[in-house]
Amino acid sequence: MEFKNLHPWDVNYKEAVQIQQRLQKKLILKKPKSGFRLVAGTDVAYDKKSDKVFAGVVILNLENMQRVEQATAVGRVRFPYIPGLLSFRESPILLKAFSKIKQTPDIIIVDGQGIAHPRGIGLASHLGLILDMPSVGCAKSRLVGEHEPVGKKAGSQSYIKINGKVVGVVLRTKTNIKPVYVSPGHKIDLASVVNVVLKCCRGYKLPEPTRQAHNLVNKLRRRL
Repeated sequence: MEFKNLHPWDVNYKEAVQIQQRLQKKLILKKPKSGFRLVAGTDVAYDKKSDKVFAGVVILNLENMQRVEQATAVGRVRFPYIPGLLSFRESPILLKAFSKIKQTPDIIIVDGQGIAHPRGIGLASHLGLILDMPSVGCAKSRLVGEHEPVGKKAGSQSYIKINGKVVGVVLRTKTNIKPVYVSPGHKIDLASVVNVVLKCCRGYKLPEPTRQAHNLVNKLRRRL
């Protein structure tokens, strides 16, 4: 699978922020013109005793959640953990995994933020730009913004707002289980993001693409 080379990865904090500010202006947040058939999920895991990092990409058929393809990659962490700059830490290893994929997905769901981010461009948005495809941020925690309480039943949701602007949704994917924090990444709107995530849920907190990617990378981490 091919992708765009938008900038170098060997950068410092200031340069990374400048790259985000430049790329954020390129994001497209509109309803897609067509539907999706293949959905990719991504996840990254870290070795607790070294700087080794593992990435996984799983492609599923959106209609039945059957696995179509998967790929993994192993590498070394090259960027420190800095809140708001996760994409510079995880994108390189994820792109290494994507480079092994033969089928191009129609949309990707990322374990990270979309535009619900201090500079409006989290990991999902960044990857969406590089891969030039619709992307969804589906995070386990909130990075920015405020929201009202969300209902306990599956499907309940509450807007995430920054200074009154809606940037995402707190979404309950399973009754009485902690919600996920969903936001558009690139080439998609908020309503479509919520619909895709709910369609991908199969009785677990995480949508099936990222859940399977999570399981894949953790099996790889334990093996290596």
